[in-house]
Amino acid sequence: MKTPSHRERAIVVFMTYRSKIGVVVAFSTLAVLLAAVLSIWSVKATDRHIHQANLAQDLLNEHLQLSVHTYRLFKQLTDEVLLGSTANQSVVRNKRQAIAESLGKIKALEIEQRDAIGEEFAPGAVEDTVELEQLIDLIIRDFTSALQLPPSSERSQRVDAILEERIDVGFREQVNAALARQRSVVALMNNRIQSVHSQALGVAVGLVLITTVLGLAMAWVLVRGIARPLDTLNHAANLWIDGKFDYRIPSTPDAEFNQISTNFNTMAERLARFTAQQARTERELQEAVDSRTRELMEANQALERSDNVRRQFFADVSHELRTPLTVIRGEAQVALRGDSRTKADYQDALAIVLEQSIGLSRLVDDMLFIARTDAERIRLMRENVALNTLLESVVKESSVLTADNHVAIHTNLDPAIPDLLLDPARIRQLLVILIDNARRFSPSQGCIHLQTKREDQGVVITVEDQGPGIDPQELPYIFDRFFRGTSANSRDNSESAGLGLGLAVAKAIALAHGGDIRADSHPDSGTTMTITLPIRP
Repeated sequence: MKTPSHRERAIVVFMTYRSKIGVVVAFSTLAVLLAAVLSIWSVKATDRHIHQANLAQDLLNEHLQLSVHTYRLFKQLTDEVLLGSTANQSVVRNKRQAIAESLGKIKALEIEQRDAIGEEFAPGAVEDTVELEQLIDLIIRDFTSALQLPPSSERSQRVDAILEERIDVGFREQVNAALARQRSVVALMNNRIQSVHSQALGVAVGLVLITTVLGLAMAWVLVRGIARPLDTLNHAANLWIDGKFDYRIPSTPDAEFNQISTNFNTMAERLARFTAQQARTERELQEAVDSRTRELMEANQALERSDNVRRQFFADVSHELRTPLTVIRGEAQVALRGDSRTKADYQDALAIVLEQSIGLSRLVDDMLFIARTDAERIRLMRENVALNTLLESVVKESSVLTADNHVAIHTNLDPAIPDLLLDPARIRQLLVILIDNARRFSPSQGCIHLQTKREDQGVVITVEDQGPGIDPQELPYIFDRFFRGTSANSRDNSESAGLGLGLAVAKAIALAHGGDIRADSHPDSGTTMTITLPIRP
């Protein structure tokens, strides 16, 4: 079996489906045309041979008619010569006329037959007919001569000679030869018709076989060429339905299918991007929903906490205001009712009133400071301040209070710190708040560490105590106004009481100076407050 060359394989492979379908259609059209040509040729050939066969049959029939008419004429003439009966001349003329017509027809048919089938298939037919016509005329003339003789033996001999030599030998041989020749022509024509039928049948069967084989082969090639790409596309579609968009249809030598597969792969890539984008959008939306939910929960918790703080604030404010006012009112009432009191008693009462008034004033001042912070209307009286000197002064003043708790203050001040543009009163207030908080929550015999350090763009102040620390859950809220942690609420001494404004005021002061404050604490590990102040505001 011959193996197709690379060029032939390339032609088959790179034919497009349109070309393949066109080849199939062209082949089908060619087969139909061949069948039509075969049918037309078969019909025409059969018609021609049937015409020739009919012509040959007609010529044979005319020869038979001529033989019949001639023999009848010869018999009548023989009877007239031998028996002496008078023949009907009109009958004789009619028979001679019929013989003449038969001869004329035979001549015409033989000429037509020779033109139709060729002289080689009927040689000498026309000439033999002319000789037969001459022989018939000769026999008739012989009979006529014999009739002119008187009845005698000579007349009888003349008739016998005509019958034996002219009719039985010459005429019969020529008639039989003509009939045999014409019968062979009729047989030839019938054989030709049968041959045409056989050829047409053979060609038709061959054409059907060839058309069937080639048609099946081309159909197989076409179906196979279409089925495989369709199976590949179906496989890819099933994978993409399952969400496996990373699958790509492999390339093949079929350029037309490659174009389709490229479009499908592009579609899968876009679907993958769209699906990924949709999943990302859904994820982001879910994250946004979760974030909003958390924010709402935190806001709700903040609102609850704010409401609790508000309630606690009003309770604490009521307590903080009522206590000094009660003391002031009591001392004033006692002083007014006591006629026997000495000057020293009045001075003590006024001192108590003054002390409580100062506490009220400080409380009101802190609340106003917080309010101004919200309104961004804080006024700072800035001046160049030696921070280390200010810290030493605050530590000295606070040492009186820490000594009562047996708490020591240790300092580590960086001498490289320059003068800063600060509001000394507010910075003093911030430091006092931090040191006081550290003192109140430090254990007896504890220590407070205060340190300053210069950094690139600012100064860092740290206040570290050895107290119980702050609950990690409360650490984010210690700088909120009015917030009081559990450690503050759990202490029963009056020193720890308050409205929870101290650290809020401290943070407001640090922010007003362009700095910040943060707290680092762990339970049972103490708390470190870190203040950052810029060198240049």
